[in-house]
Amino acid sequence: MRAGYLDSLRGMAVIWMIIFHLCYDMKMLGMLDWDFSQGFWYAFPRVIAFTFLFCVGASLNFTHTPAINWKSLGKRSFKLGLSAIAVSIGTYFIFPTQWVFFGTLQCILVGSILGALLVNHRKLAFIIMIVIMFLQYVAGYDIKWVSSIVQRPSMDFIPIYPWFWAVLLGILSGQHLSKTRQLGSLEAPRFLKFLGTHSLKIYLLHQPVIYGTLWVISSVI
Repeated sequence: MRAGYLDSLRGMAVIWMIIFHLCYDMKMLGMLDWDFSQGFWYAFPRVIAFTFLFCVGASLNFTHTPAINWKSLGKRSFKLGLSAIAVSIGTYFIFPTQWVFFGTLQCILVGSILGALLVNHRKLAFIIMIVIMFLQYVAGYDIKWVSSIVQRPSMDFIPIYPWFWAVLLGILSGQHLSKTRQLGSLEAPRFLKFLGTHSLKIYLLHQPVIYGTLWVISSVI
C-alpha cells in the first residue's frame, strides 16, 4: 500500500535535493561563492534529510504492521546496503578528504531496521524519541557532540543519533496522518509520484550527472 501524501512529500524532497546539490556542486567547482555554512543553505539540506527520514518512518506503518515483514525488510536492507557502499566507495575516490562514511543512505538503512523493530511498540518508540530530543535540544548532546567524537569531515554526515528521532516521529504520526480525510484520500501528482517511487535510483544517479555536467561546463568556460 502506498500513501499519496508520502509519495508527494518524498517527491518534493527529491526536487529539493537536486536543487541543493546543483548549487553545492557549483560552489565546489568555483561557479558560486555562496556560504553554505550558515543561514538558508545550512538549514536547507537538514530539512531535506528530515523529510526523507520522516517518510521512512511513516512508510514503516504500511509495511511492518501488525507484524514485521522480514522478507521485505531484508530485501530493502540489502538494496540500501549496496547503495550505501557504492556511495561511500565513489565519494572516497572522488572526494577522499570528505568521503561519505555515514550519510543519508546509511542513516536510512539503520533507521529502517531499528524503526521496523519499534513500529509495533509505539510507547517505547515515543519514549526513545523524547529521550533523543531532550538530549539533542535541552542537554546539548547534539550533532556537534557526535561530530567531536567522530572527528572526520564528510560532505554528507547524517548520524543515526540524533536523526533517528525523525524516523520515530514518522512512525508515530504517519499512521494518524493517513487516516485524516485530506491526506488519506490525497492522490500524488504523477510527476511527484514518479520521483517518490524512484527516489533511491535518482539519489544514486543525480549527483554524477550534475557534477559531471557542471565539470564539463566549468572546464569549457
